[in-house]
Amino acid sequence: MLKLLGARAIKELAKAQKKLLLEQRTAVKNAPWLTQALTWCREHEIELGNSESRQYWITRSGIASIEQWLLLHQQGSLEQQASSLLGGRDSVKSSNEKIARITPMQHRVLSASCDLGQRLNQQQFFDLLETPEQVSVELELSMINLANYEYLVVIENRDSFNDWHRYLPFTQGLTQALVIYRGHDKSHSHGCKALKQRWNLEKGAQGLVYFGDADIAGLGIAMAGDTPYQHLLLPSLETLLAQLDPCQANPQYDYSQRNLALKLLEKWLPLFNALNQQAALRQQKMFNLPLVLY
Repeated sequence: MLKLLGARAIKELAKAQKKLLLEQRTAVKNAPWLTQALTWCREHEIELGNSESRQYWITRSGIASIEQWLLLHQQGSLEQQASSLLGGRDSVKSSNEKIARITPMQHRVLSASCDLGQRLNQQQFFDLLETPEQVSVELELSMINLANYEYLVVIENRDSFNDWHRYLPFTQGLTQALVIYRGHDKSHSHGCKALKQRWNLEKGAQGLVYFGDADIAGLGIAMAGDTPYQHLLLPSLETLLAQLDPCQANPQYDYSQRNLALKLLEKWLPLFNALNQQAALRQQKMFNLPLVLY
């Protein structure tokens, strides 16, 4: 049995995946990589597409099935593996050792919990002098049962993640939420991206929440990537308008970039109009403010 997809197959399937963002199926020519990919798919009971008019048509549902298998078996997404191959980096986007080595947080996310039982257990286990306000735990992606959650909340800044317990009493509309940290770098960590993709596969386009700075850059982050967010967690618009500060806006950010207003969800347009006045509110300034889902 072919446990791993070949490098050429990964590259070509990643190309097909990008085309399928705009259409339901895409044609590819018969080639050795396709034969290898179809053999792999048959062995894993995946229907990649169908043959028609001397061409093979890869479907969006076929690529989604491959992505789901890769995520469940901790091999990273097609995009991540193809990026590693094309970039020739030692870093680490797949458990497929023929492609790259594994990084410590490749298949983990850092999660925050304010559950009293978990906090008391931590105090007892480590013999702490006081009960911690929250517990932070590294979770293995394959061990997370997403059926238990209605929302996946991704927090932008590490200090705000550590202070989640200070925001939680003022949040409205969040029930059964899994709260995680985005990652140390300026972009999402590999584990965070993988969990978002798995959430989208299992839960559909619902329940993904981005909690970060109230600025234009934050809106751009929420809309970027293959798995955009459906919600923002921010102060209510009335509160936000009273708190926005030009001094907190990034003077180097291009407020006219990428026609962002044309890409936004309609429900975010009032928020965009407020933030587009070159004013912002840092996440660390939102303590004690009512937070709502946009």
